Amino acid sequence: MILPRVLVSPRSVFLVVLSVAFISLACWSFADPLVAAPDEQAHILRAYALDHGQMGSPTTPPSKVNANVTVPMSIYYSAIYPICWHQHANIPASCSAPWPTSSAPQVIATYVDHYPPLYYLFVGTATYVSHQRSGIYMMRLISALMSSVMLAVAAYAIARWSRRRSLYVGLYIALTPEVYFLSSSVNPSGFEIMTAICLWTLVAILGLEHRDDPPRTLVVLVAAAAAVLILIRGLSPLWVALAALTLLILWGPRRLLATTKERRDVQYAGGGVVLAGLLAAAWIFTQGTLNILPFGMGVPKSDSSFAVLRLVASFAQGWLRESVGILGWLDTELNGFVYHSWYAIVIGAVVIALFRGEWRERITVGALSALTVLIPIALVTRQARTLGVVWQGRDSLPLAVGAVILAVAVAGGPARRRARRSIDRLDPALRERASRLGLVAVIAVLAVANMMAFYINLRRYAVGRYGPKFFFLHHQGWSPPTGQLLTLAVYGLATTVFAGLLMWWLLTSTPPAAGLLTAQRNAQ
Repeated sequence: MILPRVLVSPRSVFLVVLSVAFISLACWSFADPLVAAPDEQAHILRAYALDHGQMGSPTTPPSKVNANVTVPMSIYYSAIYPICWHQHANIPASCSAPWPTSSAPQVIATYVDHYPPLYYLFVGTATYVSHQRSGIYMMRLISALMSSVMLAVAAYAIARWSRRRSLYVGLYIALTPEVYFLSSSVNPSGFEIMTAICLWTLVAILGLEHRDDPPRTLVVLVAAAAAVLILIRGLSPLWVALAALTLLILWGPRRLLATTKERRDVQYAGGGVVLAGLLAAAWIFTQGTLNILPFGMGVPKSDSSFAVLRLVASFAQGWLRESVGILGWLDTELNGFVYHSWYAIVIGAVVIALFRGEWRERITVGALSALTVLIPIALVTRQARTLGVVWQGRDSLPLAVGAVILAVAVAGGPARRRARRSIDRLDPALRERASRLGLVAVIAVLAVANMMAFYINLRRYAVGRYGPKFFFLHHQGWSPPTGQLLTLAVYGLATTVFAGLLMWWLLTSTPPAAGLLTAQRNAQ
């Protein structure tokens, strides 16, 4: 059939994933009331001000974090919005007051004026069309489109350069409800996570399958994704540095050095990333990007270092839960099926990767998994006495998605010798069929979990966390601009199509174990 052939081409994969991802994220954009995402009001102020030539002026008294900006009343209202449902999951958003339409200028302080400008420059363009509620929704849609592009680039790279089709599953596992939620709001965290998903996918392909002769376009995409990620948030350079270290371990220093000496495109790509890093560092240290407000849970200054470390470590489990999804301003929990599905699948992927991978691959997966927990604990412990415990699960997601994607990539590759002996005793056809059916089952479970998360989130704002279950049949409570039933139906259809395409690509593609890495090893 002509249609299936067209759908597997890299260009078609890019366009299909871009379309489906944008529709899914757009549904999330409309399903959340304005200012429902963490710090969204501050990012809205920052986006408007920056795109209208404002860098912020000092407050009185001067602050290392806050800066004054001048915005229209309709934008200003996002920061003083009387959010009656804020942090009250049982109260629906129907209690909200009408949104003002006045354009009268207002001065207000924002605490993200010192953040890197890249994300805001794009999102803020919506305010040239409208600075009313429609303009804010347009900001969300621009943010959703930017994130969708990054996800589509990752899928394109898999279709073009990878024979480890299990990487499609890695992408899907990385798309937790928290990622959907953040990527569809006005918040650079979502774009940072989606760009990290793109970068880690490219690193996995380059590091595991193209060590000897990396394709030029793949090298360019890795450098471009790394450069963009560096410029999004204050900690973004740290995640890029860890991705570079991962590539160094997978390739080996000698091979990487030799390739860099021989290939001019690799030199230019590396130089571009270094230049982006210097620009990011200049902004971060001159503007004080890493300064934050001490809004975290207080830590007694008299506590010993060990007591502080122990207290901070007790938050690690909550951060992992937030990485899957505690939506809103950490006031909307999902059900146990959603959390347990992601926990079981991620742990399974890591365990299989540690069993099947070569020593470099096992070191990489183990180290990234451990650092996902250890880095937040170390950073928070260092400043806990002055700032409190200010970390959230979303802050470490750019690294967590890397651990997941690498684990799935390694798990879907050829087994190391000792593991291969026991695996080879099984019938090859049976082994391949079981592997593919297992991956298909993972996608099916996560698709159901994603739809459940979306329903729980919409129900929370429409009628409250414990409101009528079939609210959408009677149009009860708060309704998104696109309507309750239509929004649910479109998201369910988009999720089904996305999951179905991933399953089809898995079932009709080259077996994961027959990747390029196998040929390289046989040649050696």
